[in-house]
Amino acid sequence: MECTPAGELLLAHRKQHLLLRVPVPQDLDDLAVAVEAALKGYGRERTALKKQYAPVNWLWSDSAATVHHL
Repeated sequence: MECTPAGELLLAHRKQHLLLRVPVPQDLDDLAVAVEAALKGYGRERTALKKQYAPVNWLWSDSAATVHHL
């Protein structure tokens, strides 16, 4: 999508309304590896949150769920 002032790459999933911040490495040759690692980490974190808060039909059923920065 774009970059933040802190030098992070913003990836957006428009259908699920999700944003992922990826720190940009000093060497841009390592960018693909950084994005891949961030996406893998995101998948693990999202799965853990889904198990904890049990969303139903893509809606979170627990209104006490807090926002987690992944």
